[in-house]
Amino acid sequence: MLKCAGIIPDTHRPFHDKRAYALMIQVFESLSPDEIVILGDYADIYNLTGHGKDASVVTSLVNEIDDVNSGLDELDSLFPKSKKVYIQGNHEYRFERYINDKCPELFGVTQFDFLLNIAKRPNWKYIHYGPNQKYKVLGSYLTARHEPLASSAKATASKALCSLIYGHIHRIEESHIVGLDGTNHVCFSVGWLGDKSLDKIFGYVKSHHQWQLGFGLVYVDDKSGYFYHQKIHILDNYTCVVNGKLFKG
Repeated sequence: MLKCAGIIPDTHRPFHDKRAYALMIQVFESLSPDEIVILGDYADIYNLTGHGKDASVVTSLVNEIDDVNSGLDELDSLFPKSKKVYIQGNHEYRFERYINDKCPELFGVTQFDFLLNIAKRPNWKYIHYGPNQKYKVLGSYLTARHEPLASSAKATASKALCSLIYGHIHRIEESHIVGLDGTNHVCFSVGWLGDKSLDKIFGYVKSHHQWQLGFGLVYVDDKSGYFYHQKIHILDNYTCVVNGKLFKG
């Protein structure tokens, strides 16, 4: 029996592309996934950025957290039976890093998942940010984490030595490796869901115009642990095709 996981890449709420995000939700609703995995940087936490802030961007940390919680509330409402996994990204980690740098005495008293009420949300699991971060998608041979292990999918594959899906880079890419024993591994990313037109937010990365909108689907044979993956590219007219069906945003 195949089970389905919906993969949500870097979204950077509240600076997400709302049409692209809604299109992904539309696809998820048509599939009723057994599991939803957030690959990290679902939140931007712009107010604690170390890259410098634009004075014309008016927002607050409270408003950012409210928007992230709104997104999680929607997932809870639309997919109450789905298991949900929140993999913490480096942007969410800005919160803990700020406390550690500015008031280390309070480190551990509060942390980002507390602000999202993860412990009180049914069917949620939170994976903290760090070098050993990993999660098995639907218990399969596919491992998920926020950051790749190198600068490209090929280099990541050679270091991971396992099948890996990751976020962070905001691009759609994939690489396969095969061991001498014939074991196949695939490492890939599925894009992002942020609004790349917001130069004031994302302009600190010169190549942000190359980021691609997308999300992912993973189907798992729950008996064998083998998986089948789809990288869903959202075109600039806000359409995508999933399992032969055209979806429009």
